[in-house]
Amino acid sequence: MTKSLGFKAAALVLSLGLTACGGPGVGKLTVLLESEDTITSGLQAGAAVENIKDGWKADYSKFIVAIGDIEVFLSTNKAIHTHADDVFVVDLKTVPASGLPLWNLNDLQAGSWDFNYATPGAADGATKHESVTQADFDAMKAADATYLIAGTLTKADGRSCPPASLAMPGAKTSTGMNAAGVACYTNTSVAFSFTVGAETTYGPCEVDEMPGFSITRDATQTVTATLHGDHLFFNGFPEGAEGGVTRLAQWLADCDLNLDGTVTKAELEAITPSMLSELDTRYQLGGSPITPVDNMWTYVRAQLKTQGHMNGEGECPIDGTPHMH
Repeated sequence: MTKSLGFKAAALVLSLGLTACGGPGVGKLTVLLESEDTITSGLQAGAAVENIKDGWKADYSKFIVAIGDIEVFLSTNKAIHTHADDVFVVDLKTVPASGLPLWNLNDLQAGSWDFNYATPGAADGATKHESVTQADFDAMKAADATYLIAGTLTKADGRSCPPASLAMPGAKTSTGMNAAGVACYTNTSVAFSFTVGAETTYGPCEVDEMPGFSITRDATQTVTATLHGDHLFFNGFPEGAEGGVTRLAQWLADCDLNLDGTVTKAELEAITPSMLSELDTRYQLGGSPITPVDNMWTYVRAQLKTQGHMNGEGECPIDGTPHMH
């Protein structure tokens, strides 16, 4: 018995000595939640690359997300992995520019690691962050929602041109027609509020084709899970760098079927993409993470599934399927 214990003690000392003399060692990972400035500051109308090109301005009053389920894998040995299962419901409007630290993973072996995270439904054990009201948290849980997003489109000479077969203008008088010959009505402010189920997994993520992150011995690495806020206004589901994307908002204004200044889920569910004259050759609906895109509510859900990035613009496969944008 004494000999056996002595052997084990010697082996332990040898192991510790190897680590101290150049073994891989361990480090830590802190994961931050980061908001793109299109969420915190809105999207401007204009001709710049990231502006909305058809004259609308978009501002969010709430951009609440359920996010978490962090999982990391050692790149050279996928059997070595760890996770932080916490899911938080956070209003991205309140996240500081420096990011919000929410998850910590300790004792990670030094080396290259793959990074994965998720935007699940809120009903399965999510924790309310202080940035979210109890009423909004309860609404998210009741709907098992991933997002609760509220905002407003504004344009001084804005108008809505709803599909003729669904339009309910009431006593409103048309101010003319759009290029497709659809009757349009004055509508300078269009609000929207969507409680959306769009559960998605992201990863393994990469930045400039470099996977994940690296851990060095006795150091803490930082990674950000970044959510973008402009994908609702992308011209479909384009592949390639976001510099080739056009941001447009007229389609959403045209979904205000009763012209009351608010677009609802019911209105979006009633409209198929083919009914909207704005969804012309500028749009490409191929590449959607949800198929078929049978109505505009599905379109909204699909666009929200494409928002997850790493470290700003780093790309992450969506539900295991590569999607570069």
